[in-house]
Amino acid sequence: MSEGRQLSFLEKAVRLIPGYKGYKNKEERRDNDALFRSMLASRIEKLNDVANGALAGLKGPAALKTAGGFDRLTKKLEKAADMVRFAARGYRGWFDMHKVREEELDSLYQFDVALVEDVERLEEDFGAVADAVSAGGDVQAALDNAIASLDAFSARMDSRSQLMVDLEKNTPVN
Repeated sequence: MSEGRQLSFLEKAVRLIPGYKGYKNKEERRDNDALFRSMLASRIEKLNDVANGALAGLKGPAALKTAGGFDRLTKKLEKAADMVRFAARGYRGWFDMHKVREEELDSLYQFDVALVEDVERLEEDFGAVADAVSAGGDVQAALDNAIASLDAFSARMDSRSQLMVDLEKNTPVN
């Protein structure tokens, strides 16, 4: 208040309520986690447009030959987006018995950064499918590669779920 202004509620809370700053940081992390997963799911969903555009570019027997592959691709893509969007949060509420500690949350964030790299790889693989269609290349091989990348991404998301289960098995934090 040396500046001649009154403190806001949040500024007062940070100064007066023991532990409030840590609580606020956890709330911000919770919000950031939700924002991150929403952004990642949106990037994955945009790949559906790439796949549909590539499929639309196929004509005649090539379209019939690869239609099943595109169907599998889009179904796996939808599943991957849902896995990200509905993944367990890297946070437990203030009053929950089992808490996720800061260092565990940091390791979870490192894991999530690796997910971004996986999505970038997916974007490249889906671009390769579109390129194969437009160049008249081996579309089936590009599809198989994109499906394999989606399977690897889904496996990583499964391991994230297992990581969250392991974090939930912590002993209660005082």
